[in-house]
Amino acid sequence: MRIRGITVRVPPLLFAVTVFFAAVCAMMFGSTKDLAYLYFGAPLCVVLICVPLAMNYLTEKQLAEQLPAMRVRAKFSRARQISPAMVGTPVIVEGKILKVTGLLMGKPAYLLADSTGQIVVRRFALPDPLVGVGAAVEVVGTVARKITNGDAVYVNAVSIKPIRKFREEGSKESGEKPSAGDEKIHIKRLH
Repeated sequence: MRIRGITVRVPPLLFAVTVFFAAVCAMMFGSTKDLAYLYFGAPLCVVLICVPLAMNYLTEKQLAEQLPAMRVRAKFSRARQISPAMVGTPVIVEGKILKVTGLLMGKPAYLLADSTGQIVVRRFALPDPLVGVGAAVEVVGTVARKITNGDAVYVNAVSIKPIRKFREEGSKESGEKPSAGDEKIHIKRLH
């Protein structure tokens, strides 16, 4: 559903719970003819759908407003370059999606792979457009640390967009020059 240009979605599990609750209320009303099940059940079903939609809309709107500024500050990084020292740093990561989890709850986690390695990308809501396994994507987000394992990091995504072609590090498209640490080292062999 689009509200003022922002796509919001009800998580599938929440929708299933709401339908189940509505069915129970309808069955209870059918067996007892007590109007209280209609008076309280119908508004609660509406609240179960509308409150998450409103929260999703407000959060997506705020992130859409912050995305241009974050994109300017973010630096292009490869999966292997992201480390615990970068926590809180905005980054842009490109890669191919290998695995998707958490879609039923509406909080997806993607395993993203590029030429240097793999990184987990999490998002608080379903992205627009939906992307699946095998898609090439560009992720704009901040590096975050897992609470349970302080050394493990992931990217907390603000935007996940499909792309056609990966950028090459140091290319004219990205506007970045390879740093001295990324240069190839040539070793002469002395015989």
